[in-house]
Amino acid sequence: MKVELLELAEDRVRFLLRGVTPAFANGIRRACLAEVPSLAIDEISIYDNTSVLFDEQLSLRLGLVPIKAEDLSLYRVPEECDCGGAGCPACQVGMTLTAEGPATVHSGDLRFGDPGVKAAFEKIPIAILGEGEKLMLEGIVTLNRGAIHTKWQAGTQCGFKNLPQIRIGENCEGCGKCVDVCPRKILATGEGDGKVKVTDPTSCSLCKLCVVECEIGAIEVVPIKDIFVMKIDTDGSISAKDLVEGAAAEIKRRASSLSQRLGELS
Repeated sequence: MKVELLELAEDRVRFLLRGVTPAFANGIRRACLAEVPSLAIDEISIYDNTSVLFDEQLSLRLGLVPIKAEDLSLYRVPEECDCGGAGCPACQVGMTLTAEGPATVHSGDLRFGDPGVKAAFEKIPIAILGEGEKLMLEGIVTLNRGAIHTKWQAGTQCGFKNLPQIRIGENCEGCGKCVDVCPRKILATGEGDGKVKVTDPTSCSLCKLCVVECEIGAIEVVPIKDIFVMKIDTDGSISAKDLVEGAAAEIKRRASSLSQRLGELS
């Protein structure tokens, strides 16, 4: 297996995964969505809410605010914590929110017991308070996995596709029809011979509109079976780099556990 990095940002990564099966690529995708732990507001106690939002609506909004920590390794998933999930500083962080209108309450108004924990984005609107309306609540932030609930799903747009192999035949006349019809704009007319050139095969969506448009059959688009373009986006609670590393570590951990159990049975 080989990995080739194509793009890396704080909340997005694209890379080529070579020499693997579709099942393995899908395992990375699923692990990014459901198996890498992240922080989220889990429980809240509302003491005063005179806004137009019902308590349930307010709870749902707060639960989906991405929460990030300077050092996520300080926290444990409740069932893996020494307290057994009863609640302790190793698996819980306190949160409070107090506001009075007229004002727009944003995620940046949340206050956490750990100064290293904060909302990933400060301008997510939570509620609009009119004159004299109030919000006063407290809650608990916990670490868990997306398989338990969507609010712990750090990965958002996670997907993969086979890397396309685009072949331009010698009989290409350079008419440019395929260039005009390509929705991803990855084809261009070359200088000199006038034949079509491929600029970025990783962005090809395998729609094959260029193949249909070419009347002389000079273009061939086929997927490479063991090379995949992986695209992973996050909600901001975890960096894209840490999310992919966590997914790979989770797959390795599960494979080791399965191997050990099979060894015990044999």
